[in-house]
Amino acid sequence: MQLFTTSRLFSLLFFIFVFQNFYAQTAEEEAQQMLDLVNGIRADRGIASLALNTKLNKAAYDHSNDMARNNYFSHTGQNGSNFSQRAINAGYNGSPRGENIAAGNAGVNATFNQWFNSSGHLSNMLNVNSNEMGLGHASYNGSTYRHYWTQVFGKGSGVLSNSDVSLDKKIKIYPNPVKNILYISHQNNTQEPLDIKVTSAAGQMSVSASEWSRCARLKDRFKSFIIRGIFLIF
Repeated sequence: MQLFTTSRLFSLLFFIFVFQNFYAQTAEEEAQQMLDLVNGIRADRGIASLALNTKLNKAAYDHSNDMARNNYFSHTGQNGSNFSQRAINAGYNGSPRGENIAAGNAGVNATFNQWFNSSGHLSNMLNVNSNEMGLGHASYNGSTYRHYWTQVFGKGSGVLSNSDVSLDKKIKIYPNPVKNILYISHQNNTQEPLDIKVTSAAGQMSVSASEWSRCARLKDRFKSFIIRGIFLIF
């Protein structure tokens, strides 16, 4: 019995070709994979992790797309902009810290290796003054390198992680890192007030409270606090 006819074999080979060449990660998957790689080398050196920032993602993608569509490779945009201006124009309200660009590779790992093996690019990824990152990848068949990547770093005031807080009693905060809502989990069986003070490692934000309730949401009380809400789970 003939298992494969010529037409079936051709169809199978065509399917493999299409899958290998046209399957692509989403922008979110690429950004998360790159973040994991960068945070891995930061952790190896005892440096705090970065968090993804959607505004920096937009600034990074817009520059990658501009380079791909206009067939150039430069930190300076076609309109004369630099990375800091592009981040601010994308709505980022933190302090832009640096930018990496790369071209030619289709995947995250290969692009990360390009930057990792370059001292200047590696320095940006290990910058202790950055706590946020954005990534953008654009491709265009008519451009010289086809694939263009931009990585933007910033120092935002709205990010907390476990390393940013310390209290007298053992607590757990999540998600980690935190962007909008901070959850604090702490066992309190005494019915005594829980005195809370949260300050970022850089001293950029602080909130304190004494709460009798077994489950309290402190939100409206701290309108000047950059994080929208704190959930206490006892």
